[in-house]
Amino acid sequence: MRYLQTAHKNVKARLDAKDKKILSLLSQNARMPLTKLAKEVGLSRDAVNYRIKNYEKEGIIQGYRTVVDLSIFGYKSNHLFVKLNNPSKEIEEVILKKLVSYPFVRAVIKFSGVYDFEVAFVSKHIEDLDEILTQIISDCAGSLQDYELLTISKTFAAETFPPNFLENFLDKKSGKKKEIQPDQKDIDILKLISENATLSLSEIALKVKLSADAVAYRLRQLQESGVIVKFIPVINYASLDYNLHTFLLSIRELDKEKEKTLRMFLSTDKNVLWAVKAIGRYNVLVYFLVKNVDELQETVLKLRSLFPNQINRYESLIAYEEYKYVYFPKGLF
Repeated sequence: MRYLQTAHKNVKARLDAKDKKILSLLSQNARMPLTKLAKEVGLSRDAVNYRIKNYEKEGIIQGYRTVVDLSIFGYKSNHLFVKLNNPSKEIEEVILKKLVSYPFVRAVIKFSGVYDFEVAFVSKHIEDLDEILTQIISDCAGSLQDYELLTISKTFAAETFPPNFLENFLDKKSGKKKEIQPDQKDIDILKLISENATLSLSEIALKVKLSADAVAYRLRQLQESGVIVKFIPVINYASLDYNLHTFLLSIRELDKEKEKTLRMFLSTDKNVLWAVKAIGRYNVLVYFLVKNVDELQETVLKLRSLFPNQINRYESLIAYEEYKYVYFPKGLF
């Protein structure tokens, strides 16, 4: 899942090839030094800095986040889709306030479609999952009509921008990850940069009481071990004239061969932003980022043609408001 803005500007951003290249580089590493960005883009350091400041001023970039792999800390990712029974605005606000306040909740997004909300949360074990689910159902008591729980098992695609926006010039790093056990200092660093990924080494060092060199070393270790997946900009997709659509799919007999085909499609299709395999009534969850219905329909038809007799059901949801989204819920630590 990616960040969805609650407030949209009417004026759409106009980007040239240089802008797209800068944004694509930032989407891979928001901490990339300006000098390196300038060299990659073919502009001066000041020109790149000026453009980035404009993205922030115009609301294209609305912050910077650190993506953390919570499975390393023993957490599983779950997505609960909730249908409410037409509650009053006041009751809905009370429910949302409770959901947003929980440290185990990573995201709360409002939809138009068969489900009203998506609640993304983490849990450590089956008893923990049961307790959290019971709590959320209790919060919605009297207003809950239906819900669907999905537990994420595999990631097929996870990008800041889909290929329909970016140029295909970025190399995706691969290789064996180092194994480390994050200590309290590592967690303190992650807390600091989780919602501000561009904090300088000296700022982090001052707050965690380490030297800047020690912080740099720890950040490098956290990245090489996969604890830190990457540093990303928070993008206001609406300012780029994109709409976010969520699809829940149930694919019968999704064996290893079919899963391989599905992974290849989802990781390369130009409109796919995020896609995962899940355990639940729906076993595939996909986020599409498109500019119009034709682009969405094109991708959906391709997907259906790959599994002409296996797709039991699917639901389409349109995301239009976000109440919370964090990659590293600090309250858990």
